[in-house]
Amino acid sequence: MRKIYMLTMSLFVYMGVFAGNVNGTIGDNLKWTFTDDGTLTISGTGEMEHADGNSGYAWGTDNHTLDRSLIKKVVVEGGVTSLGEYIFWDCPSLTEVKLPNSLTELRKQCFKHCTALKSIILPENISMIEESAFEECSALETVTFPKSLKEVSTKAFYNCNLKKVDLSQTQVETIGMGAFAHNAQCEEVYLPKTLKTFEGEDEGAFSSCGVKKAVCSAVEPPKTISGVYDFITGEKKTDPVDWVNIFSGFDDDFVLEVPAGSEEKYRSANGWKNAANNIATGIRGVKASQGKVGVYDITGKRYMNHDDAQTVNTLQRGVYIINGKKVLVK
Repeated sequence: MRKIYMLTMSLFVYMGVFAGNVNGTIGDNLKWTFTDDGTLTISGTGEMEHADGNSGYAWGTDNHTLDRSLIKKVVVEGGVTSLGEYIFWDCPSLTEVKLPNSLTELRKQCFKHCTALKSIILPENISMIEESAFEECSALETVTFPKSLKEVSTKAFYNCNLKKVDLSQTQVETIGMGAFAHNAQCEEVYLPKTLKTFEGEDEGAFSSCGVKKAVCSAVEPPKTISGVYDFITGEKKTDPVDWVNIFSGFDDDFVLEVPAGSEEKYRSANGWKNAANNIATGIRGVKASQGKVGVYDITGKRYMNHDDAQTVNTLQRGVYIINGKKVLVK
């Protein structure tokens, strides 16, 4: 009889929680409400509390109050300034997220392992994406980054399904170790002129990606540094690292486009050397001098060899070797 009683009580609690709306607090001035259509809404002002790993404690009084697998949509209303650590970790049914412009920070692992999330628009005042914020979001294809963004931390988008990473309009200065690594479907990467450093002693920011084209607008090659915190001072180490490649796993047709006049700097810089033969200067047209011009495709096969150099201007888009120099024709 005792076993039957306990089962009945557990079932009663479970049904009582999910039959209608559930609500609680998630910070000094923040409240949350969960409705039976799968929508979790957070309202109020200030910072959100952190969750205890991937437990459900943040959304109730114990692990059984709100099953994360029932969360399909998250709406964070204006006034909330940060998302707590681990707060939406492992919500396998989450497909839609709406974030307010009052948000300035995404704390570590806040959306880790949300395997159904396909896209997200980050609000305009986000300045930092912390460690593993979207790690293992295996369906995540599209992220819209805000202009205010300055740092993307370690493994922020590790092992996702991104098709393109466009940071060109942001103010990003630092990208952490493995931040976008293992995005096998990622073919295009655009990095801003503000970029200064890649951090990490283990894995490059874009390692094991299928990148076909990368554009880095920084005139000076961003440096590869340690970025590991010193146990004594508590500060990040800025020692140079010469054994980590920013891009790896690319094919022979990979093109790294850098500002005109910066090619040799990139070819000799730590983190970029392995792509030395793939560096090109982006141009919109080819202005050739008079005389014979040898044009080859990326495999070394002769494409044309004309006395009339102006014929080069008829080239289709692609990567060519013109008189011994790799050129990207847009």
